[in-house]
Amino acid sequence: MPEYRTPGVYIEEISGGPRPIQPSSTTDTGFIAVLTLPDSFNAGRGKASGMFVPAIADEPQLAWNRALAFRPLVEVAAAADIADTAASASAPASADGKKDDKSKSSSASKTAAKAPDASSENRLRTLVDAALPGKWDIQAPNGDDAITLTNAAGDAIRFPVSRTLMNVKEGDNGAREWDLAWGADEVRVLQLISGFALAQGIKHSGDLPVADARKSASIDADTIHDALAGNAPVIHSLEGYHAWRAEFAEALFKEIAYQTSKGVNESKAQAMWDTLSGDAKQAWDYWLRSHPGIRRLELALSGFFENGGTSAYIACAVQTHGAGGPNKRAFLERSFDSVAAVAMLCAPGLELSWQQAILDYAGPKGRGDLFAIMEAPRYLLTRAPRGTEVDDFRWTRGDSPYEIAQLQVASAPDATELRFGGYSSDTVLDRSVPRDDGGYGAAYGPWLMVDNPLSSGAHDRYVICPPAGHVAGVIAMTDLKGGGGVHKAPANELVSGVAELVTSVSDREQGTLNMKGINIIRHRPAAGIRIWGARTTASDPLWTYVNVRRLFLFVERSVRDAINWAVFLPNNDVTRRDLADTIGSFLFQLYNRGMLDGVNWKDSFQVQCDRENNPDVDVRSGILTVDVQFRPVFPAEFIRIRFRQTPMAAPS
Repeated sequence: MPEYRTPGVYIEEISGGPRPIQPSSTTDTGFIAVLTLPDSFNAGRGKASGMFVPAIADEPQLAWNRALAFRPLVEVAAAADIADTAASASAPASADGKKDDKSKSSSASKTAAKAPDASSENRLRTLVDAALPGKWDIQAPNGDDAITLTNAAGDAIRFPVSRTLMNVKEGDNGAREWDLAWGADEVRVLQLISGFALAQGIKHSGDLPVADARKSASIDADTIHDALAGNAPVIHSLEGYHAWRAEFAEALFKEIAYQTSKGVNESKAQAMWDTLSGDAKQAWDYWLRSHPGIRRLELALSGFFENGGTSAYIACAVQTHGAGGPNKRAFLERSFDSVAAVAMLCAPGLELSWQQAILDYAGPKGRGDLFAIMEAPRYLLTRAPRGTEVDDFRWTRGDSPYEIAQLQVASAPDATELRFGGYSSDTVLDRSVPRDDGGYGAAYGPWLMVDNPLSSGAHDRYVICPPAGHVAGVIAMTDLKGGGGVHKAPANELVSGVAELVTSVSDREQGTLNMKGINIIRHRPAAGIRIWGARTTASDPLWTYVNVRRLFLFVERSVRDAINWAVFLPNNDVTRRDLADTIGSFLFQLYNRGMLDGVNWKDSFQVQCDRENNPDVDVRSGILTVDVQFRPVFPAEFIRIRFRQTPMAAPS
């Protein structure tokens, strides 16, 4: 209080009483991705000089991704190798023991003259020998535009080709044979081979001339993870995702440079990146984009934005392929503890332990104010293909953090997978998705078939992807659209960007799944593909429905973030009344918007903050208590319509 001594006008600002509460975000979503790296990288050669090529991996998709990414650099590297070989072959030594430059030049000319005529070579034969392990025969043309490759083990790879890529010519023995057309893109043919080879688990041979296996250096993925992890950045579109990936690719390159090159500091690593050719940077970016972990992220973000999502936060963990990876809880805390806007969390395409991790972090054991969007196992409803093992609860067995090692591709959106008959077992359903008491998450299935952004032809136009990103977008759209809101169950809503589901579920089949809290995405008659379920994975029936849990999270977050002004104010009747009025006014607004249930506002909510619930012992301990009760709206999950025949009326 100022001292009043000199006559005049004194201005004072006093407490404004209750403050309005600004609604918190409910749609901002955190996305978890995992990038698995080989334990070593090779120095690049030829056009790949100055960069690093990942060592061959045991996982087929990683091996093919490596080959497809760096294959465009092979031709220049091979030419450089031929020149080096020619320059050093049979050159006479000078008096000081060094080879004479003049003789070296003469030797190079002779070697070049002895080189076979490129036109006489079968480029397809050379490509197949370099790409596939072992010896593969190329069957002669038989009138159709398809090539068949076979090996001694009985494996067969058959893929359609365009005559713009292939020619039929006579070989040295006069027989007709396939060969690449003049100017045909080898990478395009390699993409065709890889798609059909992956379907059978056949990996690339590892033969890649741009990688110098003699100069290999090990990396420490944990160190790279620690360097790249931090607060999750936000993006608002797929263009933002591509910009993020470009920044991540550069940062990853520099971290690998620190570990694989001696005497490299931050400035030199930056210079190494800046001096790479455009083709080399493009190869590095394609390798990263086609990686199983980053590819899942792109598909999920595409579905998120296409279905109405507006803000996504990306957190990407790095680990060695086959290793246990970083501590999940520590990674989530580092990525999202300081990002208050995030309201939902998903781990698209990641296995059970990651689904469990986001549920634990969302609830009271973690932040306590998030909602986890989880996924049912890929093969919960369908049979796993040959070579894929699943456990008793339908999660795949493997040495990667991904639910399935590779995302399957298809030429047409057909749900042709055979059904697994035991999915309705209580034991399977109880353990197939993570569960908690408070309903801080929901699980969705089956997986989706969507357009493949990395398609190379008709054989891989579609790709099977996890559903979490699409579901997150639908939830965001439900919150933001007119007539919607967080109080509305995010169900019976159209899922955009989906060509087909991996399997269809009937009403009778869904009954068991629904009662176990697994929300099914289904075809609805004349209504398209829709989310047909709104249940959490809670064991407590009070938190059965998604919209009830999310409404409470919304109110709790909004109130928590808006009443910090009351901290350290006197714990007296004035402060308590202001708090009660502040919270009551906010709930009254929600009631007027139809977000609370009740005949009138007094039935909808109650706020108590007075001497009765603030005894003197609490006041002297610095505790001020506000008790809030409100009635959420529940979804009409089962609509019962009762028909009765009108009784016969007696004649009057």
